[in-house]
Amino acid sequence: MIRRLAIGIFTCCAVTCAMAQQVEKKATPVHTQHYNQLITMFENEPPITHRNYVMLGNSLTEFGGNWNKLLTGKDVGKFVNRGIMGDDAMGIYDRLYQILPYHPKKIFLMAGINDISHQLTADSVVVLVTKVIDKILAESPKTKLYLQSLLPINESFHRWKTMEGKTEEVYEVNCKLRQIAAARNIVYIDLFSLFTYPNTHIMRKELSLDGLHLLPPGYEIWSKALQPYIR
Repeated sequence: MIRRLAIGIFTCCAVTCAMAQQVEKKATPVHTQHYNQLITMFENEPPITHRNYVMLGNSLTEFGGNWNKLLTGKDVGKFVNRGIMGDDAMGIYDRLYQILPYHPKKIFLMAGINDISHQLTADSVVVLVTKVIDKILAESPKTKLYLQSLLPINESFHRWKTMEGKTEEVYEVNCKLRQIAAARNIVYIDLFSLFTYPNTHIMRKELSLDGLHLLPPGYEIWSKALQPYIR
């Protein structure tokens, strides 16, 4: 399983690297061909049901691939991957129409890291993520929403110019997201602290491909952290 996951991650990250220069030149997100292809693919898949658990986010979620395999060891099951590379909070907000009308049982949301790369302040990032949270709560109140922390970054890779100097901002956003979760009585899942060096806010190098995306051991940590919430 690990070998297949690694191949998938490296394939996806090759696409990411090919687009990196274009992304860094933009002040606002661009809907790439890959993004539009996934939106179309989601439209053509069987509808989400009230039994499904939705993994909702950006490339970190997308590159997890088959979350059924990661979380249960089975190829098929109740988990649906709705991560899209490069997506930000408002991109996720705009595609909730593909999810909320079907009232899935659970949504595991991770959003905000790409918003940070757009040079937004921590407060601005949290405002945008909160819009996603509030829309889910309003339109699918019976869905159990889990807010996952952002993962740390490691700037020593020097791969993402738009993330330079953002290590502490990622931590700041997480602190604010934790407060939002408490105020709205939703579960906050702290993944951040599982990925950092002791007494730092820096991603452990052995867990990351490029300082942002994960290697298979990173996904093992993530999937293990979710186990208490999927039973």
